[in-house]
Amino acid sequence: INMHDKKCYSVTDLIFDHSAASMPVSGLGMSHAEYFEKRKNIKLKYPNFKPLIAVLGRANQVVYFPAELVAGNELEPRLRQRLPMIASYKPETRNAAIEKIRSYLIPGGQKTKGAGGLLPALGIQLADGRLSAKAQVMPIPMIMAAGVQVPSSRGENWSSMLSAARFNINPKESNTLQVIVVCNERIRDAMNVYSKIRDIVNGYNATYRFSQQPVQFVKAGDREKHWGAVEKCFADKSLVPENLFVLDFNKPKGSTDPAYPVIKQLLTKNGFLSQFVNFNTCDHDNPRDQRRSNLVLQGVARQILHKTGIRLWWVHIPQSLPTPTVFIGVDVFHAPRVYDPVQKKRVGKASCAAIIVQVYRNSGQQKSSQRIELFSKTFKRD
Repeated sequence: INMHDKKCYSVTDLIFDHSAASMPVSGLGMSHAEYFEKRKNIKLKYPNFKPLIAVLGRANQVVYFPAELVAGNELEPRLRQRLPMIASYKPETRNAAIEKIRSYLIPGGQKTKGAGGLLPALGIQLADGRLSAKAQVMPIPMIMAAGVQVPSSRGENWSSMLSAARFNINPKESNTLQVIVVCNERIRDAMNVYSKIRDIVNGYNATYRFSQQPVQFVKAGDREKHWGAVEKCFADKSLVPENLFVLDFNKPKGSTDPAYPVIKQLLTKNGFLSQFVNFNTCDHDNPRDQRRSNLVLQGVARQILHKTGIRLWWVHIPQSLPTPTVFIGVDVFHAPRVYDPVQKKRVGKASCAAIIVQVYRNSGQQKSSQRIELFSKTFKRD
């Protein structure tokens, strides 16, 4: 982040041979220190400091910044988790912002080459007023969590009720999953975190339980040292997927983990159930994060049970719902752009979209007469 213009840039190189005072600005006949003082009105405190930071500027041209004007954009994990709360806006604030933007779009709001405004210059006229749409608010359906009915008053935040769910399966009659824990070498107390997850999973008294101790701890590093450790472990032909579960405690150095898709594909292709626990989003072995860690691990335990085929919660569709009814779920993932040293520019991977359509044909009381159809489709586009 350039602290002068508050813009983000991709770092391409560190120039240790030059400082701001010694590196000339191409075509201007002055050094970078003189450029920032004369053109930007910024007098550098350390003009002779090395290195210079090389970044990608406009049209993928390389530009150079003094180190004292550059800051990283990696935030402390707990602050990063609070960003949605920090960046959220109340309706009145949002409406005020909409009106301010709208004021720039009305005729005369912005003078664009004598056309009378920004949009009229493009041949677009903005009508007064806003469109209104009618919406029918359906009553919250009855939600059941393994025999525990969620009250309607908790309809907007009912996930915490799941901790009270119990399947009442005799532990002697349940299936004990043998667990392999893949653990990043920077995680201090992995066994304590495993014990917490095990106790939450086993506390549901469900058909599947976790073993008291992991059958194996696999120490792993980052990137190649991460998926390499997993490949080495599962080269053992005696490991079969029928009764094995893999927990991967990862702690990537960046905001994303490049090893995740590699390992997930490896395990899924060979039929092994797995669950990743990211210690970057929540530092589970840090005593100061225990309250938040407990909430996250509750969700992790529920994901584990769902992956074993247990239906932890379900919704009773009310008889008053008109049929046929279509429920549509859409999710999109945009891969972040990264600097490609070969192409010498920022490139992005293909974006992925998934669409799931559920058609509910009738609301008959007899289960045999209920008909539900599911359709799914994934798309990829550059």
